[in-house]
Amino acid sequence: MPESTLTHFLQPTVVAVAGVTVSMKVLGINHINIVLTEEQLAEEIAFYERVLGLTPGYRAPSTRNGAWLYSKHNEVALIHLSVISPDQDVSGENHFHHLALTCTDVDAYLKLLADNAIPHRLEQRWAPEMTQIFIVDPVGIRIELNFPGESVQQ
Repeated sequence: MPESTLTHFLQPTVVAVAGVTVSMKVLGINHINIVLTEEQLAEEIAFYERVLGLTPGYRAPSTRNGAWLYSKHNEVALIHLSVISPDQDVSGENHFHHLALTCTDVDAYLKLLADNAIPHRLEQRWAPEMTQIFIVDPVGIRIELNFPGESVQQ
């Protein structure tokens, strides 16, 4: 990738929020989420461990069973496996559930979403501390925006 192109991609998104210019940044892909049944979980963990060397590690408290898989080269869980109930089984369908991005400036994003009438759901997590915003793109892909160490200022 040419240096000028790379420099362009590293520039923050600059917008005016309530008359103040802010720099919101998407820092990178945080994780992908794969939904599967309880019966598929062990085989899926073994596959990613055997093929990519990813191993289960810390997983934030959740109402569903699952696993977070880590690379030994990264402190972020790259793949989240989430168990769904048998009546939600997606066998034969795409198991890809959502894209998660690491971002900065949660308040600016909330203002941008409100100004553009984009429906969203907000969650505050405490282990680890982060704010999450959930949106859906025009073709139905779920997007999770993660703001580590940030909380909503209101």
